[in-house]
Amino acid sequence: MFPIRIQINKRTLRMKLHYFLYMGGVASVQGFAPTIAKQLGYSPMVVGSVFTYLSMLSFFVKPIVGIIVDKFRVKRIMFLAFVLLCGLTAFSIKFVPKIPTEAVANLSCGATTVMNVCSNDDDRLSQCDDSLFKLVKYSAEPIECQLRCEQNKSFRDEIYRSWNIVDHNIDINPNITYKNDEFEDLDVTLIIYATDQVEQNNVGFQVKSVHIMKTQVAFPVCQRPVSTRCKINCSNDVVVELATVQKFEGSVFGLHQFWKYLTVMSLFWISQAITWSLQDPICFDILGDKPEDFGKQRCWGSISWGIFSVFGGALVDYFSYSDYEKNYVPVYYLCLVIILWDFALAYKIEVTETIGSKNTFSDVFKLITNMNVIVYLIWIVVMGICTTMPWNYLFWYMEDLTQKYHSDKQSWTKTLQGLAIGIQCIGGELPLLFFSGSICTL
Repeated sequence: MFPIRIQINKRTLRMKLHYFLYMGGVASVQGFAPTIAKQLGYSPMVVGSVFTYLSMLSFFVKPIVGIIVDKFRVKRIMFLAFVLLCGLTAFSIKFVPKIPTEAVANLSCGATTVMNVCSNDDDRLSQCDDSLFKLVKYSAEPIECQLRCEQNKSFRDEIYRSWNIVDHNIDINPNITYKNDEFEDLDVTLIIYATDQVEQNNVGFQVKSVHIMKTQVAFPVCQRPVSTRCKINCSNDVVVELATVQKFEGSVFGLHQFWKYLTVMSLFWISQAITWSLQDPICFDILGDKPEDFGKQRCWGSISWGIFSVFGGALVDYFSYSDYEKNYVPVYYLCLVIILWDFALAYKIEVTETIGSKNTFSDVFKLITNMNVIVYLIWIVVMGICTTMPWNYLFWYMEDLTQKYHSDKQSWTKTLQGLAIGIQCIGGELPLLFFSGSICTL
């Protein structure tokens, strides 16, 4: 039996490792970017608008950087700077705050006491999401909620009277007057069961127990129907999500949280765009007279993208304490560590500084007026239109499907999303890139 001899091209080894590390680090965050935005509180329309802007931003930044690199011969400096910036900005997403929201419910007391967490009829409450309610309706565990309720005098007097609340620190004085815009907080602890849904157009729960003013009331009722609006905090995060509404009115452009998010994402996107624009020419320079081997270098990025998408998704699921609210902090750290490792490697990559053309704009004009280039550009535009929807909304769609049809699989949603990308990269991109040189020379 002949021994197997593996030949390693040391000249291209660092470039292969760069593709593997850089794309693996980026994949651990970028793939989940739309669902991260969703969890921050942004709507599909806002997310789509943001990613459209980011695509246009990278479109304009790339040629500007290309001109700078050609004129000042700073390819290596720009390459290293934006590799590092990519890791730092990806990690900075960790510090971007959510848009202001609050969980509110309507507490009604009559023949029974009911807490409505959403309604299709009351615009002061959130709209009901049936897919979310499926996550809690079969739960047999009691759900505890703390409420801070707005109240007028009639509501306060009625629950004190009907629930036989005695507190020496509170004096119910009939002469006290309440202004319409002044409310007093009421601390209440409720015990509810998810199976106790009431009313057809609302998601509400019958209250089994109330603890207020050191008084425990089982199955509270009121002699006269009263209700009030409350801010809630419950032990079940899905109930909180059902009740969550935005605290602000108007456009997200008036929120500092949005501008922080947009700034960080813009820097993250720019750093990626420039790194992608520079790393491929560097690779071709290293390959010299063998440009057909480019795919064999680039395929290591696809391998890494697939592996780290799966690994990143599994990390998010493992460290998430909630099926609905995912913890993305592990992938931020993962991205930062890998990109820093890649920066140390990229620092040792041999970069050839090229001299740009003196007639850059005229040369570009001649290029883009070539019929073959025009056809290629049209193909690129069509491909971009076809791929942008899966890139930006595939994970969002998978989450919606999971919530609606497989709510019991919520705990491993991110792993499933990572597997979807892993299959695409390793099963699709890898073989095509590896054999791309042979295909192009046919």
